[in-house]
Amino acid sequence: MLTKTIYIIVDIIAAADILFILLKFARVKAAYGKWLVRTLAAGVLAILANMLVAGAHDELSAQIAYCLYFASIDWILYFLTGFFLLYTEHDKILNKIYIPAACIMIADSLFILTNPALGMHFTVYEKAAADTVFYQTAFMPMYYVHLALDYSLVLLAFFFLIFKIVKSYGIYRSKYVIMLSVLLFVIIMNLVYMSLALVLDASVVFYAVVGTLIYFCTEVLVPRGLMRSAVARAVDDMSEGLILFDINHNLIYANAFSKLHFDIDPSSYDFSCEPVDYVISQLKKEGKHFGEVSFEKPTMTGTEYFKIRYTSLTDKKVREIGSYFLIQDTTEEVFYLHEIEDAREYADNANRAKSTFLANMSHEIRTPLNSVLGMNEMILRTSEDPRIREYAENIKSSGDTLLSLINDILDFSKIEAGRMDVIKTEYDPQKLIRDCYYFFALPASEKGLYLNVEFDDKIPRRLVGDMLHIKQILTNLISNAVKYTMDGGITVKVTFRKAGRESIDLVISVTDTGMGIERKDQALLFDAFKRINEKDNASIQGTGLGLAICRELVENMKGDITVDSSPGLGSIFTVTLPQDVADQAHAGALLLKKDLSGDSYRESFRAPKAYILVVDDVPVNIKVVKALLKDTLMEIDGASSGDKAIELCSRIKYDVILLDHRMPKKDGIETFNEISQKGLNTETPVVMLTANALHGAEEEYKEIGFAGYLSKPVDATALEKLLTELLPEEKVEIRK
Repeated sequence: MLTKTIYIIVDIIAAADILFILLKFARVKAAYGKWLVRTLAAGVLAILANMLVAGAHDELSAQIAYCLYFASIDWILYFLTGFFLLYTEHDKILNKIYIPAACIMIADSLFILTNPALGMHFTVYEKAAADTVFYQTAFMPMYYVHLALDYSLVLLAFFFLIFKIVKSYGIYRSKYVIMLSVLLFVIIMNLVYMSLALVLDASVVFYAVVGTLIYFCTEVLVPRGLMRSAVARAVDDMSEGLILFDINHNLIYANAFSKLHFDIDPSSYDFSCEPVDYVISQLKKEGKHFGEVSFEKPTMTGTEYFKIRYTSLTDKKVREIGSYFLIQDTTEEVFYLHEIEDAREYADNANRAKSTFLANMSHEIRTPLNSVLGMNEMILRTSEDPRIREYAENIKSSGDTLLSLINDILDFSKIEAGRMDVIKTEYDPQKLIRDCYYFFALPASEKGLYLNVEFDDKIPRRLVGDMLHIKQILTNLISNAVKYTMDGGITVKVTFRKAGRESIDLVISVTDTGMGIERKDQALLFDAFKRINEKDNASIQGTGLGLAICRELVENMKGDITVDSSPGLGSIFTVTLPQDVADQAHAGALLLKKDLSGDSYRESFRAPKAYILVVDDVPVNIKVVKALLKDTLMEIDGASSGDKAIELCSRIKYDVILLDHRMPKKDGIETFNEISQKGLNTETPVVMLTANALHGAEEEYKEIGFAGYLSKPVDATALEKLLTELLPEEKVEIRK
């Protein structure tokens, strides 16, 4: 009885092991996992049947138990064969045979189950051993047909395993050899059992062992072997170096990249070798244990550059178990950085050359234009002949257009160079809009267009922002509206949105009733040098830079500009600009003059006791300034060189000096320095009167010490305004 009890306990352990492996394989997503689960389920059934054999109390119950056992063997081998076919990637063959084979197995199982009635496969007899009765089988010829069917399935699996071993290589051959070994183990153990003729069938234990071996091979040994092989190969194929050390600084591994670049000999390589020694010493200098260091290695063909990261290696519990060096080849990166640096320097030189060229061109164009517009202004002031005044007005209009083109090109140059700075000042939004209105009211009126302003009277009285650039944006938008509108007019709407406690979003829209813009062309509006519908607009002058400059200025001020337009219905350009608030009080209603026909020129001040000096190497420029200031009654001296100006300043005390920059021999700055250091005019305000209108010029001149700056062509109003500020107050009589 003890023998049977031990046997049943062994069966229970085997069944438990199979159930454990069955649960493990239930998580396997591959198709072969399902077939192995079925194999293991059939194995559990065989073990249960074998336990029934051990517990049989008569020949009939023993025979029924044996029938269940032999039938379950059919399905163990059937499902096991399916597993091997799928595992060896013979899916197509399995798809062709699994239904016919299942039919044969069903027929064979049913035939075995009829044995108690027909007795064609085996008979059962009693055998006593150790005071215990066991029931054993005596096989009949039909049983060997059953064995032949079972072993034909084993031979099929055996054949395809051998075939796969022959066709595969490396780790893949190894995994098929392991599977073949498992199959041979099943066959050999069954043969051993049969040769020993044990009183009870212990082969069911083999199924538990086989299940465990298959699980270990398919889910542990083979994947890890593949991983080790693949990782080793992948690490060797890396375009980066990897050097591994254990906790005692012994070399564990160095990949192909490391060996190639640093001639690593695994038998002698340690922390005293390069580049490891250099990296560690550099990190120690920086007070670090780990980190990244740049390393240069001279070679026969040049220098190789590397970035090397030294890092500790830890286990799952973050305990240090070693360290590794990760090496990145940055030679190409350094090479390209050098090329980029060279290209940047070349671009900077080109940009400086462009700026110099623009400065020169500005000077060369503005100098004669100063004379043209200055003398033309005198014609407008003095001539009463309508025809001559008409000619002069045409000259003034063309000159203003030419000056506008030059300014656009210079502005765009500043933007391209990234030198268009945002300079915030406190300003009156009403004055800003009023100035723009007065500037364009007359040109609009002359074209028969209306120019309306809608100003939100709740806008804060004082704002903080880049007023000059806002004025430039608004001027460009209104100028375009006047250019491209033939009937109707332009409406400028100014409103705001609260953005914060001390800030608002200033919203300015310019609406015209002009020709409008096609939707497909709107995307090109803000591109530099692009003009929309050039065929129809050929008569309209401009560089095509105005809106590009507007966009850049708006973006510099963290704002937004949009356009809404339809052909024939006009356009609406809307600018939104964040502004700080200096005075929260409401600005109130905007008041504008109604009569904008314009009066004849009248000087803004008179200063008969004032004495000024104009220095310019072009005599006609001196004449222009004298003519523009004639009605102010000031006494004006002229000097055509720096030396002449210095000589005059050593004898005469002037109230203001207007000094040209670019002159032969001594230029304006050299002349200014000498005048400021000696003579009677060391404290006299000196104004730089120059054709240099590039960005930053005014700031540079003021840093040197100049009291003011005026660009050529000289604007008479700006000139009079500046002189009013600089002349001694007691010598100036303001004209109302």
